[in-house]
Amino acid sequence: MKVKELNVYASEAKACTAMLHKAFPDHYPKNVAKEEIIRLLKGDNMLYVAVENETVIGFVGTSKARRYISAFQLDLMVIKPERRGEGIGTKLLDIVEHRLRDKRVVTLFIGTDDEGYKTSLTGTNIYEDTFKKIESITSASHPYQFYQKQGYQIVGVIPDAFGIGNHDIVVAKRLYEPRKQ
Repeated sequence: MKVKELNVYASEAKACTAMLHKAFPDHYPKNVAKEEIIRLLKGDNMLYVAVENETVIGFVGTSKARRYISAFQLDLMVIKPERRGEGIGTKLLDIVEHRLRDKRVVTLFIGTDDEGYKTSLTGTNIYEDTFKKIESITSASHPYQFYQKQGYQIVGVIPDAFGIGNHDIVVAKRLYEPRKQ
C-alpha cells in the first residue's frame, strides 16, 4: 500500500467521490460528494489517498478551520469496509498529522457523527449533566474510539447536530507546541 497526496487532476479523485457517496449516501449524494472532494483539492486543504494495486482503499481530507488561526479540521476519513482494522486509517492520519506539524498547525479536530446511534449519548438531552455524560460515554463501536487510540481526546459535543438526541462528538489533538524562548 502507498499513500499519496492528491491534486486537482488526480484520477483517484473520482474513486474518492464514489467511496464517499457509498459510505454516507444520506449526507453525500453523488453531486455533493463530488463537490466535497473538489473542495478538499483546493487551497490549503489536503486530500491523501491510500492506494493498493492502483485501487483507492481509503482517503482522508482536511481543511483549515474557518476563523481559527492555528487549527485544522479533519473533514473526512473513509476506509473501504472490508479493509478496516488493517492500519490504513492510522497510516493516513499519521501522514496528515506530520504534514500539519510541518506547517506548525497546533490543533487538529474532528467531529465524529453519532451515525447509526452507537453511543450512550444517543437520545439524551445533552443539555442536562453535559460534562458527566461526556465523561462517561460508552460505545461498542464508534469512530471516537479509533481517534482516542491515536491520542485524541473528546473536547466537546455539538448538541442535536443531526436531529434531536443525535449529537456530534468533537475530538482533538495538539500536534505542535511552539518552543518557549
